[in-house]
Formats: sequence, structure tokens, C-alpha cells
Amino acid sequence: MIVSRPAIILFGDSITQQGFSAAANSGWVGLLSNAYTRRADVLNRGYSGYNTRHAVNLLPTVFAKEMNPKNTLFVTVFFGANDASLPGEREHNQHVPIEEYEQNLRTIVTDIGHKLKETPIILITPPPLDEHAWDKYCREEFDDLSPRSNEQSKLYGERVKLVAKEMGCSLVDSFSLLGGNGDVSAYEKSLEDGLHLSAKGNQLLYDGLMDVIKRDLPELAPKVTEDDSTGIALDGALWKELC
Repeated sequence: MIVSRPAIILFGDSITQQGFSAAANSGWVGLLSNAYTRRADVLNRGYSGYNTRHAVNLLPTVFAKEMNPKNTLFVTVFFGANDASLPGEREHNQHVPIEEYEQNLRTIVTDIGHKLKETPIILITPPPLDEHAWDKYCREEFDDLSPRSNEQSKLYGERVKLVAKEMGCSLVDSFSLLGGNGDVSAYEKSLEDGLHLSAKGNQLLYDGLMDVIKRDLPELAPKVTEDDSTGIALDGALWKELC
């Protein structure tokens, strides 16, 4: 039996699922896993296409009652890109009304907090949306549309900020990190297809997440050098100490 290291649980939609990228420039989950090599096991619980309504139903599966809170460093919750799709009569509509979205986030945070006690929870806002690029991608790949807007993504992100503030969670504002408050020219290169992250977007998200960890949870950041006064050190002795 392999003795497990502390866990980092990443709960989200396709932007989390695709976070382990096989491309030359790794996704944000791959970058995080690399940073915590020999320190923690990064568990990717990303579900492509899921919204918070689906996520609430998944809670008993992803976060079991018998989980050990002492063995989890932190949890990220990254939903909203699908919830924020525009309402309308179409097949496979992922839209969730914004009031329900906010309540679903509260339910998710409450459930995780109940099962993992004092484990820190980091909420991540939906990223910006390049409407033209996303429509083009959907037409070419699916011969259909999944209508979304950058303004809608921003509005849903504001609810994430509200829940984070009221429930004592740390916050990564991916919308701002990727330049969503500016012109589309400011963030289009951070998106692969108008919605999912490019290599640049993944790097920006990873950097922003690490900044939040170092600021809010310094004791859970990777301890890189002996000069670091706090943080998660490498598991086991260095090889030079053994020879």
C-alpha cells in the first residue's frame, strides 16, 4: 500500500478537467502539480460541461463523508463558465439562473466545509469570453451555437466574489487576471477557443492562484528553499543527504 501525501482537490468544469494538458505548455493543473511535486497529491475532479447544478449532485461522490480533513491542504471550486451560458430554447442548455448559481456555490462551500472542517476553500471566477471566437469554434466543431457573452461571465464572477467574501473563502479572479475588463484584444490570446484557456491563460491562472496561496495561506505554499520560514517541504530526505 502506498502511503498518500496530503491532497489538493480541484473541483470544477472542463477548464479544470483540461488543466492537465499534454501540450508543450502545461495547463494550470499541471503547473500546480509540478509546484507540489513530492509535497502533495493534486486530485483533478474536473467535469467537462458541468454547471453548479450538476456539481451539487456530485458532492456525495467527490467529497465522501469519511474523508480526512487533516489530509487535505486546500480545495479549489471553479464553476460558472457553463452556468453563465445565455438562456434560451435549445438542446443541452447549460444555463443556470444567477440567483440559483449563487445558492449552488453556497451549497458547495457549505458541504465541503462540513466534510473537510477547517480546510481552506479557494473560489475561482469564470474567465472572460471571446464571443466571436467561441461562436466560430462551435459552428466548426458542432454545427451549432452555445451562446455566451463576456458581460454575462463578469456578472457571474461578481457572485463568486460575494460568496467568497461572505463565506470566508479565498478568491482567484480569473476574469481580471486574463484581462476581461478590457477590450477583447486584451484577453483573446489567453483563450484557446474563446472559452477554454490557452497556454498563456493557463499560466496567468496558475500565477494568480499561487499568488493567492502565498498571500492567504503561506503555510500551504511550496517551501522552495531553507530560507523560507514556512510552507510545505519536500517529502523525504534529499539524495545527497543519503549518500
